[in-house]
Amino acid sequence: MSQPLTDRIAEFIVQTTGADFDPAAHAAAVRPIVDTIGVVMAGRSGTAGQAVLDYARRIAGRGEQATTWSGAPASLPPEITAMVSATLGHALDYDDELAGTGHPSAILVSAILSLPLERLSGAAMIEAFVIGYEVNVKVANIVGHRHYRKGWHTTATVGGFGAVAAASKLLGLDQEQTKTALGIVGSLAGGLQRNFGTMTKPLHSGLAARNGVAAAQLASVGFSASMDVLDGSRGFVDVYADGGEDLTAIERLGQPWAILDPGATLKKYPCCYATHRPIDGVLQLQATHDLDPDDIAVIDVKAPTFGLHPLIHHDPKTGLQGKFSLEYVLAAALTDRRVALDSFTDEAVNRPQVRELMDKVVAVEDPTCRPEDPEAKNSSAGTGGFHVITLRTRSGQEHRTTVEFPSGSPHHPLSWSDIAAKFEECLDAGGRDLGPGRALFENLKALAEQQDVHALLRSGLTGGDA
Repeated sequence: MSQPLTDRIAEFIVQTTGADFDPAAHAAAVRPIVDTIGVVMAGRSGTAGQAVLDYARRIAGRGEQATTWSGAPASLPPEITAMVSATLGHALDYDDELAGTGHPSAILVSAILSLPLERLSGAAMIEAFVIGYEVNVKVANIVGHRHYRKGWHTTATVGGFGAVAAASKLLGLDQEQTKTALGIVGSLAGGLQRNFGTMTKPLHSGLAARNGVAAAQLASVGFSASMDVLDGSRGFVDVYADGGEDLTAIERLGQPWAILDPGATLKKYPCCYATHRPIDGVLQLQATHDLDPDDIAVIDVKAPTFGLHPLIHHDPKTGLQGKFSLEYVLAAALTDRRVALDSFTDEAVNRPQVRELMDKVVAVEDPTCRPEDPEAKNSSAGTGGFHVITLRTRSGQEHRTTVEFPSGSPHHPLSWSDIAAKFEECLDAGGRDLGPGRALFENLKALAEQQDVHALLRSGLTGGDA
């Protein structure tokens, strides 16, 4: 490869415009943007969202009344506004997923909407989003899956590159400034999976957005950094890839566009994506066979190699821990016949009936569940293969199903009606007025036609403390 990675990515950011996209990419981007705006608004209903907003109010001074669309004080600097918004967006684990990459959209939407621009059109937002999404995904592809297996959280470590790409595009940085911005953001990367199930996990998203916005702004005023941060000895890829890098991924920038292939997964359930196939499976079996939770003796799950890796809480005590507990989400799904935002309160996690059902979950990783990559050398927890879910009843009956593609994935996408219902659920959770919120949703569906996104958000978010 003749051209350095950093040069190639900076060139791509500066030279690419919306006119270069596959025509379908524009429409494909609108879905995660709309979904993300909803989950950001819902984020304040969780403990992490409440805490980060309290932090923001302390910085701004509690006397301030004016707020941004996300609920953050209006006087905050752009990078802190981005941090608050992206933390809210990831606070409930309801934001979109791209397996092997993390959760790019909360980072990108928050970074884009925090920038101090005179006006932001819908077309400009889509352009920056698609470019940022592409850079985020391809840098994650370059770093490879060993990075995540090592214990890094890709949302935090790589997400800043997507944010800095979107911010650099909107701020009009030239190629040298963009390389500088990439250099700055490369030194700000961090985030450990050890913090899954705590408030710091959604903060990873916030810090990635903050880092991208700060790096682009610093580069715009002449700050200096390495001009080849991704390349060579002690560069980002060398340090973070753990020997599993794929440098050929740079050749796939825009070929295909990541927003189309593999495409975003809009979450149906507000919890770790590694639980979604098992949730689909138990709910399907329960509905088909009308199973009462008290009649279930064993909940057996076979997952692909590495498929259980993020599910680190086997005896959760809090709602946040419950999002990363296979035992809890399956017990809650069978008890309530659904999984929703109210499934993840501390009270819900500690219900005696649910605790009893959790003890019946038996989960193992089985290489035969991912025959194309049995050792998961090139797979993440949520990609490839399939899950086998079996429910055994006290009377000895056995019901089994196989789930390859979960609800919300590109192979089984949420419809616009599904997205609208989720948007309303998020509005309600965030204490927003449903009337203006519904009108906002319809206008956001036509995002490419909007001339002023900030004005649109202000008019549609009159409830709560917006």
